[in-house]
Amino acid sequence: MLRLEFLKSTMEMALTRQKNHCASCGEIIYTLGVSGRGEHRFGEVSHAHHIEHAKFGGSNAIENCVVICQSCHYSAHEGGNYRDGTVRGKKDDFPYYTGCVSPSCPEHSGRLPALRKAGA
Repeated sequence: MLRLEFLKSTMEMALTRQKNHCASCGEIIYTLGVSGRGEHRFGEVSHAHHIEHAKFGGSNAIENCVVICQSCHYSAHEGGNYRDGTVRGKKDDFPYYTGCVSPSCPEHSGRLPALRKAGA
């Protein structure tokens, strides 16, 4: 099976749409990939995830991309069953698809989180 990868620009647009939150748990993700590990509250990297897996017809379009924490990605694939998983995702599975679930929240009302130094 051909493995589809997201373009970096697609991942950046998804993270911006999510207002720098993990689309699954809501934890703030400051930077994509391994480089964000030091800034993540639990020291995790972030991953781009296909909502609808490629084997079920999912594309690399921005609408099918969410950025999630490493542990959320593991959970999304049935405990790491990346190749043979049977879960068919949908946007509703990701409560932070468009960022903070509370638009009245002053901390997250459309603003990107303030960057902080690792370990702060």
